This record gives sequence, C-alpha cells and structure tokens, in this order.
Amino acid sequence: MTVEQLSWRLRHLRHRAGLSQQALAQRAFLSRNFVAQIERGESVPTVPVLRRLAEALGVTVAELLGEEAPAAPAAELVPVPLVADRIAAGPPALVSDRIDGYHSIPISLLQRLGVDPSRAILVRLGKDQDSMADTIPPGSTVLLDLAPVQQIHPRQIYAVREDSGDGYGCAIKRVVLDPASRVLILLSDNPSHLPRAIRLRAGQSLSEVILGRVVWWIPASSTP
Repeated sequence: MTVEQLSWRLRHLRHRAGLSQQALAQRAFLSRNFVAQIERGESVPTVPVLRRLAEALGVTVAELLGEEAPAAPAAELVPVPLVADRIAAGPPALVSDRIDGYHSIPISLLQRLGVDPSRAILVRLGKDQDSMADTIPPGSTVLLDLAPVQQIHPRQIYAVREDSGDGYGCAIKRVVLDPASRVLILLSDNPSHLPRAIRLRAGQSLSEVILGRVVWWIPASSTP
C-alpha cells in the first residue's frame, strides 16, 4: 500500500466511524497534528502506531491497510446489554432492571479493547447530555468496561456514579484523583460545563464511585 492509499484509507475509516481527527487521536493516544499528517500523506506511521490507530477505529491492521477481512460468524458475536440514558446504582448485577435490549458485538473487538464480554455494557446518552460533546457527541452509544477500577489512568474517561436527586445516575467524565485528599475531580470536554468534585469517604473504594471505564463510543448518526 502506498502512503497516499494509506492516508485515504485512514480518512475513510475515520469518517465511517463518525470521528473527528481529535477524537481519533485521543483514542489512539496520539496528537491530532500527527493524525492530520498521516491523513495528508506527510508522515508514515510505524507498526505500533498502525496498531493503535486500528484499535481506535475498531478494525484490524489488515483492514486499515485495505485488505479484506472475512465477516465474523455468528458464534463470534456476543450480546451486550444496552441501558438508555442512565445506569442503575450499585454493583453491575443490579443494572438488569434497566436493560432496554441487547446489541451483538464482535468478541474480537472486545478482546482488542481489553474487555471481558461478561463485564461489557452499552449506555445510550441522552440528546441533551453534552458535557463531553467535544469528544463524545450527545446521543452517542458508549461501551463501558464494568471491571472494578483499582486506579485512575491519565486521560481516561469513566462512568461515574452520581447522586441525581431521585437516585443515582451515571455521568461520563474525565476523572482526576487527588490521592492526598481522596477527591475525584470530574472534568468535561465541553468548556461550558464546570468541573465537579466528589470526596471519597473513609474506606470507600474507587469502584464504589467509578462504575467503569469508557472504552468505545458510536455517534448517534452511526447507530442502528
């Protein structure tokens, strides 16, 4: 594949996924400028960078390079529950009363994202939920990994359990932990939303507040 073909293929797959250059760069842990250079044919990505771009796009390196990949047989698809607008409080087992349906997701994609299929869940954000709009558009369907969170990773987006007045809701935010004060700072990518803070109680674990990490999202225009 030529540099020009790779640049076209990357743009095509990014547009198909409904991602901006910035969103793709954040998923792949690259700079937006570097992604733009690849798309213009000005930079040639290394194999590790190709792998990160492919994972961020939900494709294989072979697909990114333009090689046809066979369709996954039904046995390789797993049903993942979908919860609309909010997620139930408490352990993941308690979300069952709020499940709206199931979507089949290739198990290979979950494996590439490092998600145990039994801990995967989809949350569809409301059309007015724009606090992460610069990264995750309102109305998007977000894939969460509900594995217990032991530590906060820089630049990662999480689903955070918050008091919503009549119970507990789910907020999708970037999270920063101040270990000295045990305060979680919730950051939005939309500058119109101010940061919020949650102080962990004595003995309270991260997994009691952090429901899971955001590993993937699909804009509303791309969902069935």
